[in-house]
Amino acid sequence: MVNMFQKNSTKTILSAAIASVLFTPSLAYAFTLKNIEVEGANKIGFETINNYLTVSPGKDVNAQQIQESIQRLYKTGFFKDVSFYQRDNGTLVIKVLERPSIAEIKIEGNSLIETDVLTSALDGLGLKKGRIYNQVQMDHVVVDLKRRYQNQGYYAAVIDIVTTELPRNRVELKVDIKEGEPATIGRINLVGNKVYTDKRLKSLMQMVENASFGSGDKYSKPKMEADIETLKSYYLDRGFAEFKVRSSQVSISADKTKVFTTINMSEGPNYSISKIDYVGEIIIARKEIESLTQVKEKDVFSRSKVIESVNAIRDRLSEEGYAFAEVAPETVLNKDNNTVALTFKVEPKKRVYIRRVEIEGNTRTRDHVIRREMRQLESAPYSLKMVRQSKERLQRVGFFKSTDIETKRVSADQVDLVVKVEEQATGSFSAGVGYSQTDGASFNLGISERNFIGSGNKLNFSVSTSSAKKSADIGVTNPYFTKDGVSLGVGLYYSEIDASQLSIADYTTNNLGVRLSLGYPLSENDSLSYGLKFDSQELVCSDTFTFCSNYVDDYGKTANSIIASMGWVHNTTNAFYFPSDGQKTSLSFEGVLPSTSKTPYYKVYLNENWFQPISRNFTLQLKSGLAFGDGYGDIDNLPFYEKFYAGGIGSVRGYESNSLGPLYDSTTDGSTSPTGGSVKLTGTAAVVFPIPFIEDSSNVRMSWFFDFGNVFDDFGKVKVDDLRTSTGLGVSWITPVGPLTFSIAQPISYQSDDKLQTFQFTLGAGF
Repeated sequence: MVNMFQKNSTKTILSAAIASVLFTPSLAYAFTLKNIEVEGANKIGFETINNYLTVSPGKDVNAQQIQESIQRLYKTGFFKDVSFYQRDNGTLVIKVLERPSIAEIKIEGNSLIETDVLTSALDGLGLKKGRIYNQVQMDHVVVDLKRRYQNQGYYAAVIDIVTTELPRNRVELKVDIKEGEPATIGRINLVGNKVYTDKRLKSLMQMVENASFGSGDKYSKPKMEADIETLKSYYLDRGFAEFKVRSSQVSISADKTKVFTTINMSEGPNYSISKIDYVGEIIIARKEIESLTQVKEKDVFSRSKVIESVNAIRDRLSEEGYAFAEVAPETVLNKDNNTVALTFKVEPKKRVYIRRVEIEGNTRTRDHVIRREMRQLESAPYSLKMVRQSKERLQRVGFFKSTDIETKRVSADQVDLVVKVEEQATGSFSAGVGYSQTDGASFNLGISERNFIGSGNKLNFSVSTSSAKKSADIGVTNPYFTKDGVSLGVGLYYSEIDASQLSIADYTTNNLGVRLSLGYPLSENDSLSYGLKFDSQELVCSDTFTFCSNYVDDYGKTANSIIASMGWVHNTTNAFYFPSDGQKTSLSFEGVLPSTSKTPYYKVYLNENWFQPISRNFTLQLKSGLAFGDGYGDIDNLPFYEKFYAGGIGSVRGYESNSLGPLYDSTTDGSTSPTGGSVKLTGTAAVVFPIPFIEDSSNVRMSWFFDFGNVFDDFGKVKVDDLRTSTGLGVSWITPVGPLTFSIAQPISYQSDDKLQTFQFTLGAGF
């Protein structure tokens, strides 16, 4: 450490003692103090100095009081020198030499620990701009900063504080840091383990040694502490109820580049559970509380299962309104036969009721839209199950980026629920030019809003035109048309689809219609839907497409029909866009009423989407879809323009949109086009995770996927060998103009005449 002020702390203390003896001889005897004067104080005011004195005007002063006053002023750390002397008129003069103040603090050389973090640490130690400089304090600062680096494994770190004297009794401090290289783990020594080998225990630990190559993992104290807790949990979950880590040591090599750790443990015997009992006011039936207990008699003792049992019993009691119930496990070890008697002490406390539900963070969505999704109601008994259900429902509506419900206790038997939400984009306004790989350039004007002016109603209005599609659509859906959750939707639409531009076939369909829909909730997770569509269609065929021409000859180019639909949805997912848990199953049917059309047909759709968390950030998604249709009455097949197609985003990535399935020769040059099929089978297995290195990835996810699927003429022609497969990476992003999805896929099992497409994207479609 470099210091231009050479007086050390020992010298300062000695000078205080000497000054207390070598003051003016006239102070060697008591006298009556009339006045106090201070000399040399520029920054420290008289009132501050006077607070530390043991003498006061009008009273007698003796040598002991003077000595005590001098010592107290030195202990403040404000002064380098303090001396007292007396004037003949009874005035006591206090002469001080102030320590300099800190004008500036600079930190240089740090990269591991951020400057803001170090600055906060220095503030906590009292080292701050404007404070008094104290040499003794600098030693504490160096020790603290070194400790912070050592906790990160940087034992070779060097901390120097360079002091530069400035005018007006000020100093500039420069904290010069040389971090050096982190120490690596040379060896991990485990002492006392007999049941489990070193290899097995070390495989559980975060720290990794690599002595055979002379290098290892970087050492850090938090990692060491985490490994010790891991070992404890491992043993305590396998019956070793007396397991203890007796000590842990860390030694450093001479060059401070290697760390050698030693963990001393005592395993103790293996215990099993001899008896399980429940005492206290249990409230619920004993059989039910036993079913909630994760351990049984004669099982090997497991601390984690005991904790799971405590949480399960406490959660169940909360459903009865006992929000603050206490469940304490007590264990009695029988060391003679190595058994544990386990007793759960249940204390329900008072039954708790909800006083009020407060809503925070909703800048756009109205309060009643949030409240109608709540299943935990005001004035009702508190239920953790209802609170969790309320949170899941709010996450599923898709209006909020994040949702949280906190419990705020207001009395012994009352709590407030604080619902905190963060709004996110729920729709889009578009006007301009776009491009899609499927139908080329497009011009559009539209509004799509799932939470129209915060009402929770869905509104969509769009007008668009492209080489493949021209459409206009307006619709409104009220998800709470009645208070019990019956939804009502109405809409008007027009579309013109040129199938040749979609790489399907050379025909065009023009449709105009009105639609009505009604949704009815069966339970928290199940709902039914009903719909009617009044549709008018015109079919325009090219001369080369004989399927279309023959169809028009038989049934005419125009058709008016009524299409009825019915569907069932079971949804337990925990989010709208990016679920991490739960499943969504849907079964729907639509059919043309025979009395309204010459070509009646029906379609059935079955979809399953299952999510299972693998870890905190990774989710397994399994998705499958089956669709099939047929004509009925005098019609023995689906109309060609209603057949299913596969390929592209939403079905099998890596293949061009709508390119899979049976083909037909469309021209004389031998080229082919897909005809579609009556059966469509698709599926996906994916691992979904946040994009690495993005701090806030709440609105974006990446996935590694495996897709399979194809379309077939009928069920009799479905063959596993004919399924197309692909694998790759996909990204889904909720942008201000709607969901954006793109993928890079590599086909696996494909045929030579398949149309492949590695990169694909879509904007505005659901994930």
